[in-house]
Amino acid sequence: MGLWLYILMIFLGGLQFQQGTAAVRTFSIDYKNNCFLKDGNKFRYISGSIHYFRIPPAYWKDRLLKMYMSGLNAVQIYVPWNYHEPLPGIYKFSGDRNLEGFLDLVAQLGLLVILRPGPYICAEWDMGGLPSWLLAEPNIILRTSDPGFLQAVNKWLSVLLPKIKPRLYQNGGNIISIQVENEYGSYYACDYDYMRHLLAVFRLYLGKEVVLFTTDGVKESDLQCGTLQDLYSTVDFGSEINVTQAFEQQRLVEPRGPLVNSEYYTGWLDYWGEPHSTKSTTVVTNGLQKILELGANVNMYMFQGGT
Repeated sequence: MGLWLYILMIFLGGLQFQQGTAAVRTFSIDYKNNCFLKDGNKFRYISGSIHYFRIPPAYWKDRLLKMYMSGLNAVQIYVPWNYHEPLPGIYKFSGDRNLEGFLDLVAQLGLLVILRPGPYICAEWDMGGLPSWLLAEPNIILRTSDPGFLQAVNKWLSVLLPKIKPRLYQNGGNIISIQVENEYGSYYACDYDYMRHLLAVFRLYLGKEVVLFTTDGVKESDLQCGTLQDLYSTVDFGSEINVTQAFEQQRLVEPRGPLVNSEYYTGWLDYWGEPHSTKSTTVVTNGLQKILELGANVNMYMFQGGT
């Protein structure tokens, strides 16, 4: 009896050690080998964008399951500020706006998340996700270090980011990386102090370990104004762009690290009164194939757009 108890104690001790080891979760950038590392192993994501705010909650699981069955290992998600704070200090995170419920559902289906919380998201969404009530201040300068704008941003992020932190990959969740702002290099202001402020706020609430990144077009001017030290720089481009040349532009600002196309355009938006925009399936798939052959990470924008 004593021998069996001894063997059981050894077994349980080993099991506890294994569980303790498995609990150490990491997601990082390997600059030496030009890749991401997930739990210390080389990792490449193949992702698709989905807009939960354009899809009724009853269809969330169906759409996500179809994305999973398509072979994706991650989804990319915007968070529209004006959808969750329609009036100053009035926050809505239930029903159609149940962001946490949506993120939990993504996790249940075994998909990782690249989160894009803005504060500006574009997304062909009203004011790019910025609340219209910001304009009640006549002299406010959006997407800059204007004190009035930063005050509103700080308050919003103090509500949103604490909801995100427990869902980070290193904290047991499935969010592997987070974008700061969105294609800021395309904006006229080119306010580095604004971007530095956002970086500091994101680090304050999310910690030092999470991978933070920016996304910009492949023009040198976009990359000049949209990138910032300590934010990993990624690019976006569609099937009409030479893939090799596009990633050469990323290498101008990120000489080492993984190649990333954060928005590979599978289609394009419709303009009011103009013919429906379409793209050749062959052209889109050929471009995707070239991206994959280079070992790059890719997110298809859009994959499931909703309405």
